[in-house]
Amino acid sequence: MAKVSVGLEIGGRIVKAVELIHRKRGYELRKLGMVEINPIEDNSQSESLTIEAIKKIVSKYKINPKRIVSGIGGDKVIVRIVEMPRMTEKEFAQSIKWQVEEYIPYPSNDISLGFHILDKDLAGGKMSVMLVGVKKELIDAHLNLLQKAGISPQIIDVKALALFNVFQLFNEEELSNIALLDIGHYTTSIVLLFKGSPFVVRDINIGGFQITHSIAKQLKVDYKEAEEIKKRYGLLAFQDIEKEEEKERRLVDKVIRKSMDNLIKEVIHSFEYYTSQKRGEIINKLILSGGTSCLKNIEGFLSEELGIPVEKYHPFKKIIYDSRKFQPNYLAEVEPMFTPVLGLAFRKVAEV
Repeated sequence: MAKVSVGLEIGGRIVKAVELIHRKRGYELRKLGMVEINPIEDNSQSESLTIEAIKKIVSKYKINPKRIVSGIGGDKVIVRIVEMPRMTEKEFAQSIKWQVEEYIPYPSNDISLGFHILDKDLAGGKMSVMLVGVKKELIDAHLNLLQKAGISPQIIDVKALALFNVFQLFNEEELSNIALLDIGHYTTSIVLLFKGSPFVVRDINIGGFQITHSIAKQLKVDYKEAEEIKKRYGLLAFQDIEKEEEKERRLVDKVIRKSMDNLIKEVIHSFEYYTSQKRGEIINKLILSGGTSCLKNIEGFLSEELGIPVEKYHPFKKIIYDSRKFQPNYLAEVEPMFTPVLGLAFRKVAEV
């Protein structure tokens, strides 16, 4: 019997779900859906609106709430790649309990800790290990939210690692000196790859919200209208900036570029750290996803700022689907938004 799993991502504005059938010949898309949480900037009822959106997506798409893999992210999720003396998984699990605070900047009693051995055979009798520390308060809050919506997830995964899982599965030949960048509403995930494994994994608390907020403030419009303006205009191509005669469009372009300054600085900082740790290796390509990746001309803007090629990711090209049920043009338009949630759905869940 084919196995089925559902990835569920609760974003700042949208709840997204992907249901996959795990077949021997690959993955088949069974369901794909999203429900908007809240189109306005600030609302004291955000939790109740989020719960309502979760319930709606489960009901609308007839999702089995017992087969869900959910994702978490943000600055309370810490991922570190460390080198340790070579040992068994059991030995490592025992020893890391006493060393965790060297690598994760929270008291050990406050975090849930996981690890994965990436390479057991480094030079000098060492091994490479990925440590994942998540503040328990984040997990508790996430579980509480899901349970209020009638869901008990089988797995809670880290969204940045789900992003890596998608790229790793479909790009076996190109897994070094690559940056994965997923720009969401409130948070951006960055994963830098070296020889088939993540070397840098970060969540940056900057996203599309800051862009929309800046447009609303500059143009003196409400948040909803600013969001529509952002989608309508996006960024100007570099060669069109001086030619553009429409005053509002040039202003929107200027505001977007300015509001992305801090994100660009954080990405460059990550690239510099990578180069310093990998003896001069440099990131030579960026793969872009997330809701903000749908912004017009964003690939060209990021390529200008970072000095490397930027490509939008299209993961559904490697997924089996019924073209009568899922229109290829629609999938091509929305799939960058669904990259992390697709990675969540790759996880196998127990039979229920």
